[in-house]
Amino acid sequence: MSENVTRAVALSALLAAACAERPASDFQVHGAGVSVRTSAPFAHRGDLPARVEAALSAALGYWGGSWDDLAGAQIVLLDGPYVPCAGSSHAVGCYDGELRISASDPGAGTFSCVEQTVLVHEVGHAVIGDRLHTDPRWMDFEAVLEALSGRSGYTADGETDCPLFTSVWRHPPDAP
Repeated sequence: MSENVTRAVALSALLAAACAERPASDFQVHGAGVSVRTSAPFAHRGDLPARVEAALSAALGYWGGSWDDLAGAQIVLLDGPYVPCAGSSHAVGCYDGELRISASDPGAGTFSCVEQTVLVHEVGHAVIGDRLHTDPRWMDFEAVLEALSGRSGYTADGETDCPLFTSVWRHPPDAP
């Protein structure tokens, strides 16, 4: 086999493996795929796509981003209190080109709505990066809270409240 053919075969195998690892999208929001890999009741309601879109829109507005910042990204809602994230065994959210979001609070159980998750926080990483949380916006979020408050949540028994807390999205600056 020629060197070019060998490279082409190797590249094809690598791309096929990368695509196989990426979860299939259950729906799209402005070019971002959303994969539901959680049993949380809110994630299986018909209003989830609209709720994700509203949360993303509020987060993008807060961070000064646009839908282009999320185009082609994959957002994955996962069971359990923690998600896989390089360097951390206790991450409730992660952005490394893919946004992985836990549908559970480590101390309080399953969230009742997508707005309660760390989605808004992880969109910040997608838009501005700032791995060390040095931007002062990591400690505010009142505008996002106002934009997303007042929605219903869901439990296995039906509709419930969906109280939001900015502390879920906040992050003080990391130590260097």
